[in-house]
Amino acid sequence: MLFSALAMSDRITPATFTTRWCSRGNPVRPRDGGSYVWFPSGFFTVSSATLDTILPAERTVSVDSGNFMGYPSAYLTVPDHFGFCFTQAFQSIGLGLASAIGTALAQPDRLPVATLGDGGFLMGISELETVVRLKLPLVIVIYNDSAYGAEVHHFTDPEMDRSIVTFPETDLAAIARGCCADGVTVRTPEDLDAVGNWVEGSRDRPLVIDAKVSSDGGSWWLAEAFKGH
Repeated sequence: MLFSALAMSDRITPATFTTRWCSRGNPVRPRDGGSYVWFPSGFFTVSSATLDTILPAERTVSVDSGNFMGYPSAYLTVPDHFGFCFTQAFQSIGLGLASAIGTALAQPDRLPVATLGDGGFLMGISELETVVRLKLPLVIVIYNDSAYGAEVHHFTDPEMDRSIVTFPETDLAAIARGCCADGVTVRTPEDLDAVGNWVEGSRDRPLVIDAKVSSDGGSWWLAEAFKGH
């Protein structure tokens, strides 16, 4: 119910939402003086909405648990209720990739999509070998904010040390390529063109999308859920 309401709240198409966000001229900023660009939290939505227009409509979407989970739930459409796998009943991160493998085997006529946070992906990364070995045409979308985003909600006091729930930037696309999957790093909407090329190709190996996003400061849906904790 929560994510259905979220999806309906804007009452605009994903393409319109993407155009609206990109036309705002949202600021980008260098991270630690590096040469690449680190996007503001709006890229959570931009990347989700843009992917919805790129990926085939006949798909399954498996959502890991975490701070990011409202974005794919709201902006990645599925053809019916058999196309949506939500892992939150276990209240644990790291289950999204294994769940996506299950949907890929159960519904081979649909494109399987796994949506994960970077912490959840790293927790269940052993299953990447399974995906490669089975040659599953799985799209793995990682919302990479270099943190256990859900835990950030519990570290709001300025005196708290957030280093235990954040970690250095990790090149997840490089790790994917090392495991014989395709990997692409996404820092701009234009970088998602590589996903379209993969879709139009042979799809003989999985695709890992390392979407670099900055922290949204804690999503509002988890802030509501964690009230009083």
